[in-house]
Amino acid sequence: MKYLMALDAGTGSFRSVIFDTKGNQISLSQEEWTHLEEKDVPNSMSFDFTKNWDIVCRCIQESLTLAKLTGEDIIALSATSMREGIVLYDGHGKELWAVANVDARAQKEVRFLKENFAKIEEEFYQESGQTFALGALPRILWLKNNHPEMYEKVARVSMIGDWILARLSGVIATDPSNAGTTGVFSLKKRDWLASMASKVGIKDDIFPPCYEVGTVMGTVNKEASSQTNLSVKTKVVMGGGDVQLGSAGLGIVEDGQVAILGGSFFGNRL
Repeated sequence: MKYLMALDAGTGSFRSVIFDTKGNQISLSQEEWTHLEEKDVPNSMSFDFTKNWDIVCRCIQESLTLAKLTGEDIIALSATSMREGIVLYDGHGKELWAVANVDARAQKEVRFLKENFAKIEEEFYQESGQTFALGALPRILWLKNNHPEMYEKVARVSMIGDWILARLSGVIATDPSNAGTTGVFSLKKRDWLASMASKVGIKDDIFPPCYEVGTVMGTVNKEASSQTNLSVKTKVVMGGGDVQLGSAGLGIVEDGQVAILGGSFFGNRL
């Protein structure tokens, strides 16, 4: 029998869950992670991609051990995550900077956008369904204003779940349910609107390919295989936002259908 692996990057923890191809849960490994406020940066909540990648690897390994399986048994995997959390990469695909979904450092940038671009938040909301609160656009503007040297190195942006898939496959990409949270995306066209970024003075060429959920992106690369015990034959499949995929899993796919999905998070402060 072959198996599937689901990777869930939540606000407060990471989980690796293995299912058989009939949908039965075989094993689960979960570990908490914390997002810390940066010194002298009020309301910040940074995402430690170095420490958190170690957590990802441990959970993947433990879920395999608990299921008494090897990486060869996993035919495919995908990831979901908290929405609004972002990761920025340099031109070599190396992480530069990342924040969790609850990061709220960009208050001044939000105020600047509203005061200098009349009705811009409403305009962007009509396209992306995302307000400036917790959106990527003000946060990237914050980085430009506060760390210009790092900002100049930025070549790509993705969400937290996308980052996991990128580390596993080497492919930086996203899906519409996550990309929409940047505020620089058209839900109708299901593609980036780079002009929205250039309009407010941030780079308009940092947006990765956008794939539909379920698209095969590639396979686990050799480096990730050695770190996780997964096979290089395991397919890496595009995932999506946690609530969106949770709703689909519950069968909430038609107008008028309703579900309640909840979670919890306890943030640490330095």
